Amino acid sequence: MEAPTNAPASRPASWKPILVIAGLLTLIFTLATGQDHNWDLRNYHLYTASALMQGRYDSDIAVAQLQTWHNPTVDFPFAWLVQVGAPGWLVTVWLAVPACFALVFALRIMDLLWPDGSSRWRTGWATVVALTGAAVGPTLGSTFNDAFVAAGALAALYWVIGSHAQRGALSVWIPAGLMAGAAAGLKLTGGIYCIGLAAAMVVAGPLRSLPQRTLALAAGGVTGVLITAGPWAWMMWQAHGNPLFPYFNQIFRSADGLPLSYSDAKFIPHGIDALLVPVHLLSSSNRYSESKLADPRVLLGLAAFAMAWFETRQRAAHPDAAATPRTGKRMLVAFALASFVCWVLIYGIYRYLFAFELLCSVAICAMVWKVWPARWPRGLLAVAAVLIIAVTDRPSWGRDHVFTTPMVKVRFPALPEDALVVLSSIHPLGHAVPYLPRKVQAVAIANNFMDPQHCTHLQQRAERTIRSHSGPVFLLMELDQDHTDPFADRYQRYGLQIDGQCSKVEDSLRPGKLQICPLKRVAMPASACDAARTGA
Repeated sequence: MEAPTNAPASRPASWKPILVIAGLLTLIFTLATGQDHNWDLRNYHLYTASALMQGRYDSDIAVAQLQTWHNPTVDFPFAWLVQVGAPGWLVTVWLAVPACFALVFALRIMDLLWPDGSSRWRTGWATVVALTGAAVGPTLGSTFNDAFVAAGALAALYWVIGSHAQRGALSVWIPAGLMAGAAAGLKLTGGIYCIGLAAAMVVAGPLRSLPQRTLALAAGGVTGVLITAGPWAWMMWQAHGNPLFPYFNQIFRSADGLPLSYSDAKFIPHGIDALLVPVHLLSSSNRYSESKLADPRVLLGLAAFAMAWFETRQRAAHPDAAATPRTGKRMLVAFALASFVCWVLIYGIYRYLFAFELLCSVAICAMVWKVWPARWPRGLLAVAAVLIIAVTDRPSWGRDHVFTTPMVKVRFPALPEDALVVLSSIHPLGHAVPYLPRKVQAVAIANNFMDPQHCTHLQQRAERTIRSHSGPVFLLMELDQDHTDPFADRYQRYGLQIDGQCSKVEDSLRPGKLQICPLKRVAMPASACDAARTGA
């Protein structure tokens, strides 16, 4: 039998042009976006890893608020670069590397499933559409770490799509589970993509081999989670009695926190709104983010996935040649839909859709390319990209278009070695603490986790530290002209008052905002912990 005439065109493009195009455009878009100084960076991404490297993590108390206990594994290289004084552009490029890898895997998936249209022009067009999304674009070169999750999840999806027809269940699904599980272990939000991968596994082959695929995926996933999350979870268990501290504390009941889940549910859509998420994303709003955003990629992507699923129902002229793309498209659609549904039910925070948005982008481009009339110039596809970009409202998470060296520079006025620095604020101040003298302890006494109105073991420890400290005490604070900080004066409940002139703290991330103020002790009023001790 003669080979199909389109066989050469059916071979997916090689890695090299994709790596070059994705790498170059990611670099350009990242540097154009600027140097990161988002809220999370200023709160915990720099603090936790730096504090662990400096040996001050165990002596400080809740400096990075609720997020003090997030797994810092992927933040260590970033924190090290900052601590050695690396220039901002270098740190930014490093932070963009996982996004580039995630993009490369998404582009490879596109070429595997729609090989007939493989070309450098399609790759470049899809790359531009992908890098300008409301989830991907603003997080390029940032510390959010959603790109790490996307890289692991899409690497797993690419592996199973590309290898399921040539390899056995164990060699396909154990590595896939390892990659997705490792990503979820680094950041728990990656769990939605583990569910997505499980859905892809269900449609990947006959039901008779489903148990074997399931066991292989589960074994790989559990191993991946243990590798990346296990050491930190063990540390949290030893320190707080909750391996996921402070989350799910209504289950683990650690005395260091309240019996709450500590989950952020304010963006989760309910009722009919859960079904209308793609439509709501067409108009700019705060429904799924602290900053306003809008993005048509989800709605268009779901339409592209529907078209891809329809393609799998068509009888191919050459079944043997088309078997892998047909099954792969089913796996792609199952992965995407299951991940999206889990996101709707559990999170509702748009930037967690980093991997999903990449898949939407490449699916849109693949389907538009496929149906584009042959008589129309391909160059007109740039108009389609411009239209998608034009109706996208990307949130701003805090950027500086002037790259500084070092990236972060904080300088405190001279402080005594026996000083104690307290934090009483909802504002992110953790990034400044690693620049305190090593012997100066930092204690948060009121923030989104610590509260003098509730008695936990950590609250008792903070009160005990303030009562027993014999040296001078200082308050680290951020000037808040809007008077919106609900914890700004909570330090007074610990018997502390500002005593004297505050001094400016030099801070490259918040110029002119930070200051440190001397405190004096007055009579400390009875606290919730005092009431608990007396039985009141």
